[in-house]
Amino acid sequence: MAVVTNGFSYTGHKQTLTLDWKSILKKCDAFSGPVNGFMFVDFNSIIEQTCPRDTFFDVIGHIVSFRPLETSNPVPSKHYIKLTLSNLDSVHLKVTIFGSQAYQISEYLKNNPTVNCVVIVMQFLKLNIWNGIGEAKSHFEVTKLFINSDIYEINEFKNKLKCHDNFGITEKSITTLQSYSSSYTDDFKGNFPLKTVCEITEPIKEMKFLLVASIVNIRQNLPWYIIPINVQDCTGTIGLTLFDREAKRLLNISAYELKKIHDAAGDSDALFPMQLNVLKNRKFGFVVDITEYNVNNYNNIYTVLRVTEDMSIVSELESKIELMSIQSVSLNQVALESDDVVQPVQKDVISQTDESFTPSTVDKSTATSPSKISGDLKRNLQEIYDVDSGDDLSSTKAKRKSTGEETPLLIPKLEK
Repeated sequence: MAVVTNGFSYTGHKQTLTLDWKSILKKCDAFSGPVNGFMFVDFNSIIEQTCPRDTFFDVIGHIVSFRPLETSNPVPSKHYIKLTLSNLDSVHLKVTIFGSQAYQISEYLKNNPTVNCVVIVMQFLKLNIWNGIGEAKSHFEVTKLFINSDIYEINEFKNKLKCHDNFGITEKSITTLQSYSSSYTDDFKGNFPLKTVCEITEPIKEMKFLLVASIVNIRQNLPWYIIPINVQDCTGTIGLTLFDREAKRLLNISAYELKKIHDAAGDSDALFPMQLNVLKNRKFGFVVDITEYNVNNYNNIYTVLRVTEDMSIVSELESKIELMSIQSVSLNQVALESDDVVQPVQKDVISQTDESFTPSTVDKSTATSPSKISGDLKRNLQEIYDVDSGDDLSSTKAKRKSTGEETPLLIPKLEK
């Protein structure tokens, strides 16, 4: 016997029993205790997060819906299936099953499409918090799964369910929901426009858009429920807000678990955990939202709705940006060649007076707008024309005021 020292107990007991090479095991033919020793918890205690956090618990319920098995991760142990279970009081609980148990339940549902009432028992689950709501998830190979098994607990649940079934629940088929992975990535392949940083530095209107950029910085001394990041592409840098839901997809750890590690290390709450540094210098595809708040308050710190590091998606978006850049350069060249006379300088960001300029708006990012680049090019061309044509024809220099006396024209003498 020894005291549990890792802070987490599978059974909730403070001590653990260890067997060594000297231990002797004998079969007991007259055991009178429970075979599996289930410790079921109420669904509401999981949803409201009042169940034990530092130990495992068990649940029993019938499946009302599920999403197909997700296998996008190259590591098989991270393949998962999401279920919604209902108890006898019709309270719904979301459960995520990983690894071999995920394949087990997926195969059962695939091979038994006509079975409407599928009751499962899951032993040794952990609490998972998603968007402030408690859920249950399996824990590697520790979790045990019983699917419509001929055991006392499942048979008793089915009998009670039939007695309480006033709405024909047991006759309703199980709902198959859309794959979460496909619906998530569909946002990157939908109708959202693809933008670069220099195009969205000012929140002119509400919109959702796609962006490809690298995380270059994580700002400190801000609340923990958000991760304020700076991202950069080839046109500039801008600030975005990453919430815990999306960060968990990248870090594979919840804010609650991260906070425990942070506190155990004695680090200051004013600083973000070192674990977040793994996000730096990595390129992602973002679905970003410019909200009504951004527009009304002229705030250009936008919210990240979706984020992915899937190279097929990121590469496809980068190819589109490259194509857009080539087309933009081609159009600019055609426009310059077709102009017989260089047009007056287009005012962009600055208001020009005499030979000085004054900023008319505050540029809060490091991005350079395409119109400013074009304006600089035209100003350079006009300066060349000024040298040839004189100051009076220059659009970038103030014309000299008349003094009332005309300067006589000097005619050079020619030597014979």
